Amino acid sequence: MMTRAMPILLTAALLAAAYPAAAQTRVKVTAVVAAPVRQTLHLPGTLVSPQSSALSAQVEGRVDALLVEAGDRVEAGQPLLRLDDIVARLELERLEHSLAEAEHLQRDALRLAREAEALAGVQSVSQSRYRTQLAQAAIEEAKVRQLRAAVAIQREQVARHGLTAPFAGVVTERRTERGQWVGAGGSVLQLTVTDPLRVVVDVPERQHGRIEAGTPVTVLVADAADGAGIGAAVERVVPAADPVSRSFRVHIALPNPEGRLMPGMSARVGVALSPAPGMAEVALQVPADAVQRHPDGSARVWVVQRGGDGAVARPVAVRTGRHSGDHVEVLSSELRPDDLVVVQGNEGLRPDQPVVPDMVG
Repeated sequence: MMTRAMPILLTAALLAAAYPAAAQTRVKVTAVVAAPVRQTLHLPGTLVSPQSSALSAQVEGRVDALLVEAGDRVEAGQPLLRLDDIVARLELERLEHSLAEAEHLQRDALRLAREAEALAGVQSVSQSRYRTQLAQAAIEEAKVRQLRAAVAIQREQVARHGLTAPFAGVVTERRTERGQWVGAGGSVLQLTVTDPLRVVVDVPERQHGRIEAGTPVTVLVADAADGAGIGAAVERVVPAADPVSRSFRVHIALPNPEGRLMPGMSARVGVALSPAPGMAEVALQVPADAVQRHPDGSARVWVVQRGGDGAVARPVAVRTGRHSGDHVEVLSSELRPDDLVVVQGNEGLRPDQPVVPDMVG
């Protein structure tokens, strides 16, 4: 099956063969394309953590064990620190014994109340005695309920002598040492989310409406060793503009499963803009290298055509528009899709100069 590129390659080959090579200039050519303009906005950004918390102890006490170091990656619920809880555990043990005693007394009071109820039915025990036994059983039940609540509170107090990770992240700072006394609410560790990270970008207000949640972006981190861009998407557009810089803020979620990236790194963000209102979806485009610009602001491209004796290069004046990746939009009534334009070797060309076109791209 003949592909769309084969007629273009065949045309280039015929043009090259039709003219003596000695009188020709060899040039690289490619075809003019009619394609949607994919305009990319390049902006600086900063990597930040979407969540970073100063963790604190819920009760005061002496640090008995530090279970993590700065730089450790932890999972949600993982123990991080433990305070000395000997006194709290002894108090819990005392309350549990008191609860066991109260439950025993409650069972005995209930037994006596049931016996009194049976005897009262045959007139062997007065109604006053029966009501007294019922009241005693109720009192013992109330004591059991109170002690059960006290035991639950003390168990929570014992649990609060330990500190666990509220979310998965990296311990970025340790602010206490073993043996140190810490107060309730005092910051002891800093825990930071590093996967995913968030890229914060300020976008000029003139681009408002062309960026929305889900817009594809490419993030190039300046400190990344391989220099490769990372594909991501706009997470949210903050619905407020800065009246000084005339910009609005965009948040981008950036996956970081290997932990190579860290908050504070700088980034270069390429945002794929949606078409501006009133702009054509499809436009003629050529590689940016095909456009020759002049000091007076004019621009031209060299179009390879079949002349009387072979392939010749002819200049065509153009006006340039939007950039779409490594291509640029060109406006000219003389250009058509699939026309061949020179992308390399166009320096020093003269109108109607014979050329040997080599197809690229």
